[in-house]
Order: sequence, then structure tokens, then C-alpha cells
Amino acid sequence: MTIEVVHVSDIHFGSGENHGRINPQTGLNIRFEDFVAALKKTVDYTIEKGVDVFLFSGDAYRNASPEPIYLKMFARELNRLSKHDIKTILVVGNHDQLLRSTQSHAMSVFQSLEVSGMLIVDKPMSVEIETKKGSFQLIGLPHITRHNLASLEKYKDATAQDIDRLLAEHVQSLLRGYYAKLDLNKPCLLTAHMSTDSALAGIEEELLVGYTMTFPTDMFVYEGIDYVALGHIHKYQVLRKQDPAIVYAGSLERVDFGEEKEDKGFVHVKLERGRTTFEFHSIDPRPFITVEVDLVKEAAKSQSVKTEVDQEDSGRRDALTDILIDALRKKILPGCVLRLRYRVLQEDLQQINEDRVREACAEALSFKIQTEVVADHGRSRIPQLTEASVLSPLKALETYLTEVAPDKMERLLLRTQDMMSKLSDSKKAE
Repeated sequence: MTIEVVHVSDIHFGSGENHGRINPQTGLNIRFEDFVAALKKTVDYTIEKGVDVFLFSGDAYRNASPEPIYLKMFARELNRLSKHDIKTILVVGNHDQLLRSTQSHAMSVFQSLEVSGMLIVDKPMSVEIETKKGSFQLIGLPHITRHNLASLEKYKDATAQDIDRLLAEHVQSLLRGYYAKLDLNKPCLLTAHMSTDSALAGIEEELLVGYTMTFPTDMFVYEGIDYVALGHIHKYQVLRKQDPAIVYAGSLERVDFGEEKEDKGFVHVKLERGRTTFEFHSIDPRPFITVEVDLVKEAAKSQSVKTEVDQEDSGRRDALTDILIDALRKKILPGCVLRLRYRVLQEDLQQINEDRVREACAEALSFKIQTEVVADHGRSRIPQLTEASVLSPLKALETYLTEVAPDKMERLLLRTQDMMSKLSDSKKAE
């Protein structure tokens, strides 16, 4: 018996909208529409392939008080699953929780509506789930924080480290209790929204919410478990290939440039006792592209930017700006989220025509510029210091002192000659 499951996680409706703009036809942010389209693709696949279970392992929204449009779009897709008699499992993630309340979370509305075929994992549980192809065992853990333990009177004087240790021990003890009651002849899927010690954390910036407790990956390794569906980490990754497979589905769409190089999608799991397989499917997320240009190095290499006789300001302005535009045109894709990061000498900053740069990137969905201004300590400001003059150290020093300390030039040159002579004698003696 094979039960098919689509494992998806971290949809985060409402995030990433600062990288988009309003669609005048719908009044919605285009990046939000991207997130909706990603979920729709996943649900379409689930329906078309006749999948038995849609498993969402946490974080439906950016926060636990989602706007009505986010609730509407999420509910619309869940309703489609229900109409096709597909079991739906929703795990409550950290972004779905209200810390001030132990009873309410962003999924509560679906509990109140008692949607057919839907299970919400908002507390640790072990249940058996019936599908058209048979039943499987589910162990579920919502996002677990130190908040509940820390609020208890007996732990009021405990340190954060003590509470973390106690919480980890409690969760592992809870899992051992669930494991002991498993039927080893039936497939079992475990799902949780948490960080594990062997996961490679994503580097998304927008959704970082401070400290996150890490649990040992080994606590999921048990002979009765066939697949572990994890959420919370935004990078798709396989922590263990089998016995059991332990997989982070990753976020469904890119939130920010921290996820620029990560593909996004969902996992199709074929759950079978002792022979579970899985495959990642991309939803072809909108490309995020970073272009990096070092104008400090480019200016040093290019004689067209600065010759021995300075060009007119307008010519120099065009030359530096053209370098940026050329670099952008080599990488830009229609509709991408684009970022330019460039280093420039402080004295050259005013020569950059950012209006021209922005005009050249009109086909991008959005475009941001990040500038690193470099103080000009290492570059000569003296026109007389040409390549010919620096071939002789003394000549170069004389040219420099003529400009910056003419009254001390003779004395400093004599001391330099004396030091060079002593150094030369020392080398000969060796």
C-alpha cells in the first residue's frame, strides 16, 4: 500500500511585498500574487495527481494576525482540496502563533469552521488517519518554544539554558512514548515545525524573529518512522535519505535576497512501510538577481575613466555609469527582482547617474541600489605621481613631499637615503 503525500511548508503570505509593486488591475501586490500562484500550483498538482494527503508543515502567514486577503486566498486553496476529498494536515508554526495566548493561533479559524478532512496540529499528537488507499499513522509537533515552560512558577528562576535542556528532554520523552505505541506494520509519518542540529539554516532576513531553539535530529530516528516532514528552515534539504527520510520542504517562494540561490517548491512523498520514496518539484519561483560591481577596481583598470589629464565631469560621469549599466544588462531578466551592489570611491560618488541606471532596469519587477562608499586613502591625489615617477622610490617620495610637506622635504629625503643605504649594507653583509 502506497499513500501519496504532498509536503509543503512556509508559505508566509504577506512577506516579501517590499520587493514588488501594486498590480493596477487587481489592487494586490505582485509579490503577494506570486505567493498565491505558488500555492495554487502546488494544489493543482495535488489534485491532478490524485494525491491522498496535503501536508503543510507550518507558517502560513508572515505573522499570527493575517490580513483578510491573506486568509481568503489561503482558505480558497484549502477549500479546493476539501472538495476533492484530499486529507489536509496543517501544522501551526512559529509565525502562526500568538505568544500572548496559549489557545489562539492563525489556524484557529479553520478549527472553528470544522472543515471536512482537515487536521490542525496545534499540540503534540499521535493519530491514525484514514485515506482512500488505507490508513497511516501520524505524529505531529507544532512549533515548540520555551515560553510555556518559562511561564510556569516552578521554572521562574531557571536559566534559559536550563529551560532549553528541559524542553528538549520533554519532547524526546514525548516522542518515545508515541514510538512505543506505533503499529510497525503500518506506515508512519512524523511532522514538526522546528530547527534541528544538522540542518543548514536559511539566510532569509525579513522573517528572522530572534532566538530559535534547536532540537537533535536523531530524536526522529526510529524503526517505525518512514518519513519526517519538517518546516521552519527555508532551504530545501534532505537531512537523511531513508530509514527514515528526514526532509525540510523549504519555503514555497523566495522571501528576500537571502534565498536568491535557492530553488523553491514542494515534495511529493510516496509513503510506504519500509520503502518510502520522495521527489522535490520546483514551482519556478520569480528570479532574484544580485549584480555586484567594484568601481574602485574598475576605475583603476580602465584608463578611459581617468587619464593623466582629467576628462570633463560629464564624460567621467557617463563612463562610471556605463560600467554599472553594462554589468546589469548582462544579468537582468524580464520581471526579475533585481539588486545592484556597488563599491565606489567617495570622490566618484557624485559622478554616478542613478537615474540612468534605473531607466536601464525598467524591465525588472523591482530594483534596489546598495552603495558602499570607500574613503580614498589608498589612491594618489597627486597628478605628478605617474607610473614613470614611482619606478624610483626616492623620486616618488620627492614628488609627494613637494606637494604635502615642502618645508620638510630635504630633511626627510636625507633620512630616507640614509635608511636605504643602511638596509643595502645589511643585505650585502648577509
